[in-house]
Amino acid sequence: MQNYKPIRLSNPAKRDLQLIAEYTLRVWGVTQKRKYLALINKSFQQLNQMGNVGRKRDDIVKDLYCYPVQKHTVFYRESEIAFLVIRILHSQMDTGKHLENQEI
Repeated sequence: MQNYKPIRLSNPAKRDLQLIAEYTLRVWGVTQKRKYLALINKSFQQLNQMGNVGRKRDDIVKDLYCYPVQKHTVFYRESEIAFLVIRILHSQMDTGKHLENQEI
């Protein structure tokens, strides 16, 4: 299948993935960490191959989209050349607080 647009991760999104990996390893073990990160990566591949799979969230920031991956939500923007993953936040996190100071 041909790629739609490449996926780029912001520095905060990279940090989110690192924290998700550390927490999952500590609480659930190495096997579950691998499975969960693979699931998140698979969601990136779907976005890359299918195009915009998210729900528009103009109520948070104009032209922001999101989609769920189990207990987390991936927030991203689409440009002419790529999808930029802004953050990957747990469902219990205060979305506004974590996105308000982001350069989006």
